[in-house]
Amino acid sequence: MTSCLLCFQALKSEVSWDWKWLFGEKRLCCRTCFSSFEALGKHLCERCSKESAVSVCNDCQNKQFYLDSNKSIFRYNDFAKNYMKKYKFQGDYIIGAIFQQELKQIFIKSNAIIVPIPISKERKLERGFNQTAGMLKQAGIKYEELLARKHSEKQSKKTKKERLESEQVFYLQREICHQQEIVLFDDIYTTGSTLNLAAQQLKKAGVKRVSAVTIFR
Repeated sequence: MTSCLLCFQALKSEVSWDWKWLFGEKRLCCRTCFSSFEALGKHLCERCSKESAVSVCNDCQNKQFYLDSNKSIFRYNDFAKNYMKKYKFQGDYIIGAIFQQELKQIFIKSNAIIVPIPISKERKLERGFNQTAGMLKQAGIKYEELLARKHSEKQSKKTKKERLESEQVFYLQREICHQQEIVLFDDIYTTGSTLNLAAQQLKKAGVKRVSAVTIFR
């Protein structure tokens, strides 16, 4: 009998009532827990996935963008924050597999190179794993670690202004083809500064299009 990875309740009764759950890839958490991840609405900014009545939100209209677009899946609500605390900061690695279906649906038809946002060697030693690469790996999605990251203060400790004014922390680990399209993957889109800095380095190397997929916005 399988149990929910978040609340530890048995999943057996959940599976039998839905054909998709019965014959498809089984969920790793119960319906109650998964429904607590709020899906974003239909009207989103085409650049950052912020909920917006216009195609490009006010925040994005005055920014210098290297990132062509971002697609986020869920709202970063209190349940999501608690989830990320367990996964990212308390080292509960296995719960990174919860979004494997969503990631497969997004990436299955993509011909682009998928690049997880890296963490510094010091941060990886502290946490034990890179949370973005961990999600992709557990979903069975092929990715390439083209970027590396210099050690710096945690983004969670910075103010919005400090994040927007961040200096370049990424560098390429090897040369890449100038014609390639790249999709960056990160856990959370907050101000977009991290993804934009990563996209800047890739565009500087000659990549024509750099988009992003993030779990939370």
